[in-house]
Amino acid sequence: MASLAFLRHLVQFHPLIDNHAHNILDRESATDYDSYPLEAITSEAHGRALQNAHTSLPLTRATSQLAELYGSPCEGWADILSARDQSIEQDYDALVRRCLQGTHMLLLDDLLTDEDVETFDWHDRFTVSKTKRIVRIEAVAASLLRQLGSGERKPGETVWSIFRSQFQNALSEAMEDAAVVGFKSVVCYRTGLDVDPYSSDDATLAASLIRTLDSGTTKSGYRVEDKPLNDWLVQQTLKAITFRKRSGVVKPLQFHTGLGDNDINLLKSNPACLQPLIAQYSDADIVLLHSAYPYTREAGYLACVYPNVYLDLGEVFPMVSREAQERILRESLEITPTSRLLWSTDGHFHPETFWLANRQFRQALETVLVDYVQNRDYTVSQAMRAAADILFNNSNRLYGLKQTPQYAPGNVSQLSLAKEPKLSSVSNKFDQFLLAHPDVEYIWMQWIDYTATVRVRMFPIREFARIAQSQRRVGISLAVFRMLQDDFVTTEGSTTGQFYLEPDLDSLYPNGAMVSPAAPSATVMTFWRSETNDPMDECPRTTLQNIVNKLYVEHQIDILCGFEIEVVFLQLVAPTDEATGRTTAYRPATTNHSWSQMTSETRRMVPLLEEVVRTLASMGIELQQFHAESAPGQFEFVLPPASPLKAVDALFAARQVVVAVADRHGLRATLHPRPIPGSAASAAHVHLSIHPPTRQDAFLAGILSHYSAVVAFTLAQNASYERVKSGFWAGSEWIAWGFQNRETPVRKIGPGHWEFKSLDGLANPYLAVAAVLAGGYLGLKVDMPLTIQDCTVDPSTLSPSQRTAIGITTPLPKSISQSLAALEIDEALQGLISPKLVQSYLIVKRTETERLNSMPEDQRRLWLIERY
Repeated sequence: MASLAFLRHLVQFHPLIDNHAHNILDRESATDYDSYPLEAITSEAHGRALQNAHTSLPLTRATSQLAELYGSPCEGWADILSARDQSIEQDYDALVRRCLQGTHMLLLDDLLTDEDVETFDWHDRFTVSKTKRIVRIEAVAASLLRQLGSGERKPGETVWSIFRSQFQNALSEAMEDAAVVGFKSVVCYRTGLDVDPYSSDDATLAASLIRTLDSGTTKSGYRVEDKPLNDWLVQQTLKAITFRKRSGVVKPLQFHTGLGDNDINLLKSNPACLQPLIAQYSDADIVLLHSAYPYTREAGYLACVYPNVYLDLGEVFPMVSREAQERILRESLEITPTSRLLWSTDGHFHPETFWLANRQFRQALETVLVDYVQNRDYTVSQAMRAAADILFNNSNRLYGLKQTPQYAPGNVSQLSLAKEPKLSSVSNKFDQFLLAHPDVEYIWMQWIDYTATVRVRMFPIREFARIAQSQRRVGISLAVFRMLQDDFVTTEGSTTGQFYLEPDLDSLYPNGAMVSPAAPSATVMTFWRSETNDPMDECPRTTLQNIVNKLYVEHQIDILCGFEIEVVFLQLVAPTDEATGRTTAYRPATTNHSWSQMTSETRRMVPLLEEVVRTLASMGIELQQFHAESAPGQFEFVLPPASPLKAVDALFAARQVVVAVADRHGLRATLHPRPIPGSAASAAHVHLSIHPPTRQDAFLAGILSHYSAVVAFTLAQNASYERVKSGFWAGSEWIAWGFQNRETPVRKIGPGHWEFKSLDGLANPYLAVAAVLAGGYLGLKVDMPLTIQDCTVDPSTLSPSQRTAIGITTPLPKSISQSLAALEIDEALQGLISPKLVQSYLIVKRTETERLNSMPEDQRRLWLIERY
């Protein structure tokens, strides 16, 4: 189980998204304390009132902490200013970088001022991801009014009609701008938060606009503070947000609430005033900024009872005392779901505002969450999830940022766990995974043998941490190299010696709902290492990665790979034989079933299908589509493209989810090529693309010239060859290719992009993809010409002379024995894959074939259904 030490570490070092801040001063203005007094970092006061801040607890506390930031002993405020001036003089960028350490992304309201500050994209150099904009609607309106005051009007146009059109256009442009992720209103400062949810008539609005124009000049500017016009700006923004949300564009509206400088009406800064507006625009996401202090409870209530409201916890750090900060957090958590809480610094002008806010917030959050854990209000895992959500996940989701947290080097790679000295240091990748998935208790280490059987060892999280740190090794008998699905070892096999599993931390996936209701766990794939810790030639994952690396190093070619999972869902229809313990019969889960149709029976399968999709999404695997396939009970799930190793890792994770979810619904999910005799077959088609595609012909030529041997890995059992037939859209019977032709084994889709149809769920896909890529590499190595021409029909329908005319001369193997024979004589392919691996593979597959052929057909089919 996760400990308090992990919780403390997460709170202090988890990357954060600052969902509301402002621009930092340029270097020349940073020490202009007359225009930008440093005391303002802890107070909203101005002028003479700001001088009183020197005796406030927030500034006293900040003095001590800033001395630490500058690395200089400071007795008082004068020493702080001196140390700061020195830091800026030495390296202003370095100071900014220290102040923004741990900040993954900034969302800036960059219209606070356009003088003396850096542009919003200047801040990119100090954060992991590029800065995004929050558009202040009153500033947009003021800019339009300045133009309107000096512009000319066309006949029939009124000032109001022009302004209305221009403001609505400005909203539309902001909606289309990818750099803009939200809007902000300061109506709280202007006329208060009691915004009328309904627009006034045009005459009233036109009069309000005229009063606003009369109050300013094109030189001095126009401050929008007439209530009908101010309310209209808010209403129009919420209408635009609601309208665009229907098309998938989500950009929330932030409201300044609570404390501010002395031109605010404190009573009307209570977010409770917004309740009618929130209810009226229930589809528009609304963020209540600045903890709404001193109205935190009111804001928390709104975020609790309205699904479109979020509470931001910013600005009070570092504006109030430590006790007040902790109290504000507790009040926020009284009834507000942690999924509705966001973090921001409200940092502005001085970079220290960011540093102090982040430091003090992390301190307060740690104190409050640890207290809740010790009082058993939260488990450690629940508290860690709450912290990660508040700091990062909620903003990432709300603003559609699509970010993955990245940790600063040195912060996460060395966990300092005083209470758990045996777990003092784990790898950075494992740390990141634990922080993102704090509830995981067990790790499943998996490897895939030559029969495509998934084998697993399970470890408690602390023991796996030792494995990840190379403090211990996991040995596996070398008998695995010559072992069948039922643990039978071939006569050539040996139980002497062992290899070692090395976890590939890039392949960590949370098992999520896959193993519910068991304790939370995760899966990791492994590489095989020798006694001397060298990579082993016999390892399928190492083999695949080696070939991918050779293609890049020697030919500067990158590979993308994506899989389709075709699966048949079956129901048990005959009881288990008590004497043998074997299942006796299955039938398809649906029979009123056809390709890409929603029949009455397939509709009943939708909850299962959607559960698969949701489970995979929770693991970080976003399916591209899913639909009914042709055979009874058959469905297809399309995985996203990735690098070959990651794509195969994701394929196994997805397959295991499909099987587990089906099992929870009382069904058996099988990858058997044809579990229902006479029905359409199941495959595991793989899409491959090479980048750049400039040498695509040589790459394809190499694959086709070695295709008979390649299919020994892709069509790995005799049952697989039931698909090597014409008329099934499965690639027909000849080695050929065709543009968008599903009756050739290779379908070309675009430049350097092909679908390979000669692959199913009985194959080890690491070896299958390695074999295809090996053929492509061999073609590139000799710059092989592509002699087989584009075939536009099923090659089996052509006469021998017609096939020969377009270079189609070789039939596909019709059995595993034929393809293994082709592999045995293909020395070039063997040499690239690994002679040792191929030797073991040939022995295993021939022994497997002999044992399967000895079974009656029905028994053999059931035997495979139970295992694949």
